[in-house]
Amino acid sequence: MNTHLNPGEGRENSMSARDPRTGHSDYSFEVASRAEVAAAVAAVRSAQPGWEALGAAGRAQVLRDFIAALARHRTAMLAALVRDTGRVRIANVEIDALGPMLERVAADAAAVLAPVPYRPAAIPGIEGRNQWVAHPVVGVIAPWNFPLLLSMIDTLPALLAGSAVVLKPSEVTPRFVDVLRHAIAEVPALGQVLRVVRGPGSTGVDLVDHVDAVAFTGSVRTGRLVAQQAARRFIPAFLELGGKDPAIVLPSADVQRTAEVLLRGSIAASGQACQSIERIYVHDSIHDAFVAALAAAARGVRFNHPDVMAGHIGPLIFARQADIIREHLADAVAKGARVEAGGRVVELDGGLYCEATVLSACDHGMKVVTEETFGPVMPVLRYSTVEEALRMANDSDYGLSASVFGADPAENEAVAGRLDAGMVSINDAALSTIIQEFENEPFKASGLGRSRMGPAGVARYLRAKAIVRNNYPAMGIAVYAEPNT
Repeated sequence: MNTHLNPGEGRENSMSARDPRTGHSDYSFEVASRAEVAAAVAAVRSAQPGWEALGAAGRAQVLRDFIAALARHRTAMLAALVRDTGRVRIANVEIDALGPMLERVAADAAAVLAPVPYRPAAIPGIEGRNQWVAHPVVGVIAPWNFPLLLSMIDTLPALLAGSAVVLKPSEVTPRFVDVLRHAIAEVPALGQVLRVVRGPGSTGVDLVDHVDAVAFTGSVRTGRLVAQQAARRFIPAFLELGGKDPAIVLPSADVQRTAEVLLRGSIAASGQACQSIERIYVHDSIHDAFVAALAAAARGVRFNHPDVMAGHIGPLIFARQADIIREHLADAVAKGARVEAGGRVVELDGGLYCEATVLSACDHGMKVVTEETFGPVMPVLRYSTVEEALRMANDSDYGLSASVFGADPAENEAVAGRLDAGMVSINDAALSTIIQEFENEPFKASGLGRSRMGPAGVARYLRAKAIVRNNYPAMGIAVYAEPNT
């Protein structure tokens, strides 16, 4: 995933944004200055104690009012997201997912923040309890591939934990921010603790310089910069970074169904998702039949052009991604890969679209197997033993998620347990996009910090304080006192 944070980037007063369906830069916005970022952080910081004092239930009700405000602006939000991303169905999903997400996280917050009673310590007469204290201000830096959803996936838990938030969405997809700000303004209690600043990577640098914790979703390269900057300031960084998700297809797998599921797992969101399937390992015994089935299905995939409501694949949102995809395809073909379906990035009325692409005869010497492609490209590799499949699947700098397909539940579980990934889907692909109840942390270079899913998604914005009391103060414990002489 490509979200850029470049400390050396030049600062302009305004920026323009490209429409991915036309290729035209037809929208502009003002860039927040360093002083404006600092002011936004200072403003929400001053309001944060009152916000935390509302308690989990009070904060949840304010956020329900916010979701209701977004619903009143649904038509405008949908139109903005369609222009930002070139997609309609996924734009609808982004909006519709927020209400259920809020309720799930609100329930987690209520449980995590429930009062903790005193309990005895090992020493008689001493007892203690924990208090959870929110990081005052969290900076959220969001990517361009799901602009609204991935802006809120960290913002809502941080707010429910009791933190104030300053959000910096991607400069690549800025139009939805206008509608978002209108909705925030309609909920004054929220507007005091949630601000949005827009700008390039340098605006993200400014934000990290002022907040108390940062949640970042984006590329590994930029994530390292965020982590380094946060470390210099001694603040926590929660990083959800890129992926190169593998799927292992066992000999017992249903070839036709598995091919259809993995196609969906690759082309969903035009392959512009961290958990997209980007490597497929298939047993020798079913390899040829699987490649034939996958290629046949891929040839039936259509672009949502000229009708945005039709087809299966939308345009590439970020124009530079087209160059990466072309580079990976050319490198693979030059090294012996065979194009079984697709294989091109095409321009249609100014928009850039990547065909659903199936490659065979691939190996780990190819960029399309080892580097994040972020497009609907499916390299297929054959294996002879499960040990070989696991070795290849785990031979990656990434470890976001993975999939296993097979008919034997015990074998599926055994393989899933040995994959180096934060979440493994069995007989399905990319379940992490819709299943959020279970904690999962990114492995390797795919991220850093506690899970954004499950109760940990709230707890990571809290600091643990221990309150310990002596019930017999006349019997003080002087652990380090020298004996009387």
